[in-house]
Amino acid sequence: EDVMKPNIVFIKAKMDKHHWSGSQLAMKMGVSRMEVSRLLRGKRVGGKKCIGGLIRAFPNASLDDLFFLD
Repeated sequence: EDVMKPNIVFIKAKMDKHHWSGSQLAMKMGVSRMEVSRLLRGKRVGGKKCIGGLIRAFPNASLDDLFFLD
C-alpha cells in the first residue's frame, strides 16, 4: 500500500514564505503543535488528520508538491 509522506522541504519553504510559526501551521491544519513538530522532524508519516490538515493549510498547493508517495 502506498504511503503519502509529507514533503517537509516544501512545507517549510511555504511556512517561511507566509512567515508562519509551527503554532500557526498547527492552527491552520487543525492539529496540535506537537503534531506539527513531529511532522516537521519527519517523525510522523501521513495519517488522515495530517494529510487533511496540510491540504487545508495549503489549499492552492498541488498534492504532488505537498506529498511523496512512498
